[in-house]
Amino acid sequence: MAYLDRTQEGLESFMTVAEAARYLGVGRKIVYQLVEFERIRSVRRGRVLWVDKGSLDEFQRSGQLV
Repeated sequence: MAYLDRTQEGLESFMTVAEAARYLGVGRKIVYQLVEFERIRSVRRGRVLWVDKGSLDEFQRSGQLV
């Protein structure tokens, strides 16, 4: 797998699913479900799903994750 430079790809404010899960303190499956139900924004680049950090912060502030 080639190294991906987030800056070159325009993904500075995005995290991988694993990073997002650690950030929220949940499992990866929960992050995938949040994406599926459109609670957080994401972008797919190849096989990698990138989650928008801003939408994670918004979701966390909403209090929907207990």
